[in-house]
Amino acid sequence: MSDALFTYGTLQFPEVMEAVTGLALPWVEAEAPGFAQFRFTDRIYPGMVAREGALTQGRVYSAMSHQTWELLDRFEDPIYRRELLEVYRLDGSKMTAHAYVLPVAQQHLLSSDLWQMDWFSTVHLDGYVSRCRVFYEAIISQGVLDNCKHTLWKVTDSSQNF
Repeated sequence: MSDALFTYGTLQFPEVMEAVTGLALPWVEAEAPGFAQFRFTDRIYPGMVAREGALTQGRVYSAMSHQTWELLDRFEDPIYRRELLEVYRLDGSKMTAHAYVLPVAQQHLLSSDLWQMDWFSTVHLDGYVSRCRVFYEAIISQGVLDNCKHTLWKVTDSSQNF
């Protein structure tokens, strides 16, 4: 099993990953051929879906511990499914990594607009990092609680203008 995670949305920002996990994880830039990421109609983070001919840019984090996976699985929206994908580092080498992918049954929640990293960085990054730190602190201080993740989504979703 792979200990790597391909990220394509908010988690590709190292400051977000560190706020969620409490760790500065090693990463490399990578691409996932056959996938595209779109904006949700009501959320600031994207959903990645299989699309023939598409290419999604992102980052692969490695050296993921069991505790890190547990934090990430609780942080991510439950509509995603963690799947193994073949991705390519920028040097062209192929590797297997997990990714949080949106299942076909949930794709109706996406808009037709591609998710833009620059838009997120300019408009939402600072506030999102702050909310991720709250999530992490709640998890660490109270144990791993499902309702902490739910609170993060509500804060993230209801306070943003699209």
